[in-house]
Amino acid sequence: RRYRELPAKSKKAWLVFCLILIWAAGIAMRIGVDIYFPLKYQDLIVRYSGEFSLEEKGIDKYHVAAIIRTESRFNEKAESQKGAIGLMQILPDTGAWAAEKIGIENFSAENLWDPGVNIRIGCWYLAYLADMFNGDLTKVFAAYNAGPTNVKNWLEEDGQLINIGHTETRGYVIRVEKFYDIYKTLYTDF
Repeated sequence: RRYRELPAKSKKAWLVFCLILIWAAGIAMRIGVDIYFPLKYQDLIVRYSGEFSLEEKGIDKYHVAAIIRTESRFNEKAESQKGAIGLMQILPDTGAWAAEKIGIENFSAENLWDPGVNIRIGCWYLAYLADMFNGDLTKVFAAYNAGPTNVKNWLEEDGQLINIGHTETRGYVIRVEKFYDIYKTLYTDF
């Protein structure tokens, strides 16, 4: 029947039913957001993205969240086949080099399992890459994934990164940019 033709009692029941559906959909959506776009370690991301003045170079806390989502899906126990460790998937050699640059004493690869150490080194490395590539985020993200030497080689080949030299890296850059937009939309108060 049409809604207007329903008795008042039925209209009330229908309205309650619709409100329950909307409420349930909201909960399901929030659960989906938390599963597919989690945001753990907010305090560490804010702290270390600010420590290395990333926003001056165009990389902010949302970029860091997008990179963590792309690299590990916020799984601090993630380890790649190439041996990259933790949330931001730092290679032990890169971690040791960065730790020396930022003054982390007695560093070992085991430290990369610590979310604070991992995010701190990852943020410093992003700032380093942003400085190297004058804040060009496509180059920064490509270098984070494939290494700065590869990016420099690709630039020598065509002068631009229009054709990123590796399919995986091209997809990586696209995902980080997409996840950046999603995190910035979902977590406006972060």
